[in-house]
Amino acid sequence: MRSLTKAKVRRKTSSKASPRARTKRPKGAEPTVRRRVITLAALVLALVGGLVFLFFFSAAFVVKDVRVTGVEGELAESVQRLAQVPNGRPLARVSEGRVSERVLQDLRVAGVSVDSDWTDLVVTLSATPREPALVLRQGGSTWLSDVGGVVYDEVEKPSNKLPSVTVPTRPTELGEGTVQGLVELWRTRPDPAELEGELSTPRLDKNGMVSMTVDGLTILWGEPVEAEKKWQIIRALVAQESIDPQGGVKQTIDVSLPGTPVVTGIPEAPRG
Repeated sequence: MRSLTKAKVRRKTSSKASPRARTKRPKGAEPTVRRRVITLAALVLALVGGLVFLFFFSAAFVVKDVRVTGVEGELAESVQRLAQVPNGRPLARVSEGRVSERVLQDLRVAGVSVDSDWTDLVVTLSATPREPALVLRQGGSTWLSDVGGVVYDEVEKPSNKLPSVTVPTRPTELGEGTVQGLVELWRTRPDPAELEGELSTPRLDKNGMVSMTVDGLTILWGEPVEAEKKWQIIRALVAQESIDPQGGVKQTIDVSLPGTPVVTGIPEAPRG
């Protein structure tokens, strides 16, 4: 009896399928999965390639027009020419950074933004022109500078509302710091009433020193730096009775070293 029972148990145990046998894939299943993965990857690559071709190389999304705003006339023509964005170029291949770099080669342009309209297929260049703050004269040439000291345009007839400075060399060869200092000199100047006379056109010499006059008073400014401090000293000195631009006596105020200003030409006090 015991031997018969053991035999039955052995038969039942041996009749159960092992886990490996139950989960074993049929022959040919793995190659099928591999083919599906390869097919899917090929479809994705084809889709990406199609999109790249559509946007970067096909004629479906190409520039139809280039518009310039913010400036007019010859400057607008210069912006469009420097941008180098021809009609027919795919919009996706218009690099905003490179277009901006090319446009800013014209120093008359302070800034530019590049916008691509994918609906109308139009590229808009919004340019900001530089604003003149100072006129620089040298010989027969006249140049404009902005408040930042950038010398950017040669003109024939600048506005008579702009202050001017006479310089010894071609204005474009001056450093931005020097030009910016000249701008500050004029921007911070006192009213004629405070100076008791009209300020002449400042003159920059070959050594980088500035001089000017207020009628009979000569001002040796020195380097174009510390404008506010120097004007403060000059106002205080002119307010003294012994210094009179209209007095007929040649006088000089030297503020090239604002810490130790020097005044010459003061008449001697009468002896008692």
